[in-house]
Amino acid sequence: MSVRAPRFSTNYPVVLRQGPEMYSSTICNISVGGACLLGNPWLQKGDRMMIDYAVGQTRATVVWQVGQMAGVKFDDQLSTTGLNCIRALKETA
Repeated sequence: MSVRAPRFSTNYPVVLRQGPEMYSSTICNISVGGACLLGNPWLQKGDRMMIDYAVGQTRATVVWQVGQMAGVKFDDQLSTTGLNCIRALKETA
C-alpha cells in the first residue's frame, strides 16, 4: 500500500489546456502528485490536460469529478519549487 502525499489547501488560478482550447480553473488543494480543481464541471474522468501555472506546467489526468470539482493526477510529480509556488498563494488569497 502506498503512502498518500500530504495535501495543502490553496486558492491558486491556473490555465488548463486541451489541444488548442484553454480554460481558467482554480486549484483548491495540491500535493506533489495531484490536485483538486474547481470551476470546470465539463471535465470527465480520463480527460487529459496540460496545467499551466506561474513557474511551469505539468500534464495531468482527471481521476474523479463531482459537480464543480475534479481530482487530477499529475503524470510527473511537481518540483518542490512548483509545489511551494502554488502553496504560497494561500497566504495572500
